[in-house]
Amino acid sequence: MILHDVGGHRLRAAIISVALAIGVYAALAFWSDAGHFAAAVRGIGWGTGALLLALSLANYALRCVRWRYFLQRLGHPLPWLACALNYVTGFALTTTPGKAGEAIRSLLLKRRFGVPFTDSLAAFLAERFSDVLALILLAALAVAMLPLGPWIAAAVAVAVVLALWVAASDRRIAIGARGLGAALPHRFAAPLGSLAGQAGRLTRGPALGLGFALSLLAWAAEGYALYLIVASMGAAMGAAEATGIYALALLGGALFFLPGGLGGTEAFLFALLLRSGIDPAAAGAATVISRVTTLWFAVLLGWITLFLPTSPAASYRRGG
Repeated sequence: MILHDVGGHRLRAAIISVALAIGVYAALAFWSDAGHFAAAVRGIGWGTGALLLALSLANYALRCVRWRYFLQRLGHPLPWLACALNYVTGFALTTTPGKAGEAIRSLLLKRRFGVPFTDSLAAFLAERFSDVLALILLAALAVAMLPLGPWIAAAVAVAVVLALWVAASDRRIAIGARGLGAALPHRFAAPLGSLAGQAGRLTRGPALGLGFALSLLAWAAEGYALYLIVASMGAAMGAAEATGIYALALLGGALFFLPGGLGGTEAFLFALLLRSGIDPAAAGAATVISRVTTLWFAVLLGWITLFLPTSPAASYRRGG
């Protein structure tokens, strides 16, 4: 069974992560007044709820397109459905340590299509590169609301452009890889150079532009979902500010190096919403709803896909 190949402890870690999340969300509810919290949650109607899930699906779809495009650029033109199932399956273990979601994707790609691990890891690194830059640029929308914010936001935009410029050149990537390799033990230098070379093929020309554009659209969709949530609760917040707050929370959560940003992202999102003037109950409810309809919706889809009879994982389990 594929979970055994990735590590049986991953299943236990997934269950523990769900329990921890429930604890965090319950704490938010009671800390911010459970009654008002529940009322704020009820403010999200069925129509808005469906739209939130649709925006999350748009995020996942755009990232699936990017995943297939990156693999195709590396010489692996996978069928659309198989590639989409492979990508969504990775969501199943998003909240477990060790990037197990990426491990599942790589295992399935290697097993069914013969994609080398170096190529799938290169695609993963290119994904993270475009995601981080897109989130930094979107976060500037919230930073721009602060005193001197427009100047800071402009500096952030220049930094993103500079990073894209560096990534667009083999020579500049090689210089960066050598510098990083020099700071690491010798045994890691050669694999790092090889991986950087592969990932570098995805950070120039059309691949660089399309990857970054898809990242911007994907994360802007979930940022706009946060705007819909707070707007349904009567909060006076613009779409740009909400999108920026969502991006800042994701980046802040990543600083804790926790799988899926679990715990850290919630803390940042709640604090940023409070700072924007939203009352604690609404901020807590918005945080929980946002995470349930983005992170946990993805995890649910991942587990469903993992056990679909027609999924690549099913073929892996049968040994076919």
